[in-house]
Amino acid sequence: MENKSVPLSYSGSNFLEHLLRLNGLEAEEFAAWEFLPGMRFGEREAWWRGGAPRDVPHEGLDLAAYRNREGRRVAFLPGARVPVLWPGEVAAIVPDFLGASVFVAHARGDGQGRRLHTVYGHLSPRRGLAPGSILAEGDEIGAIADTAARRSSVPAHLHLTVAWIADDTPGRLAWSVLHDPARTVLVDPLSLL
Repeated sequence: MENKSVPLSYSGSNFLEHLLRLNGLEAEEFAAWEFLPGMRFGEREAWWRGGAPRDVPHEGLDLAAYRNREGRRVAFLPGARVPVLWPGEVAAIVPDFLGASVFVAHARGDGQGRRLHTVYGHLSPRRGLAPGSILAEGDEIGAIADTAARRSSVPAHLHLTVAWIADDTPGRLAWSVLHDPARTVLVDPLSLL
């Protein structure tokens, strides 16, 4: 899986601060993200299937819980509100197996015909969000979907992908595009959080 650096102006975001603010949580409560094998970028295990192999390496990061300062695990439950990492425009909203995925295009190109996108999977998009919606950094894009409502055994979580996607792809954005190395260069989102 190819990994690419993000331009310095996008080297990080205030995602965590916005996530905590939107959900009424105190910043000093957060100590570290909690990951099971298979939740990180590029890993081959399916964490929700007891580590069974994935068909392809993980194209993003699954955020389901964090550890607070006392070491207690705090899960993001269905309904937890999700912010956008950077300013952008909603490029697509597509169904996924737990809810919907929101593709957001950002005003950065890589000089090779690709534009920076973030993808937020397994959401219930906020009311009124649609392709063409303009977002400021930290704006709420939706809430973590209720997986039990889908009769899924997969725990509720946010899937986050960061990718450079070919400029001629809009209108055809879907999960399959993320697995097409001719159209997409994936970026490990963890360093950006």
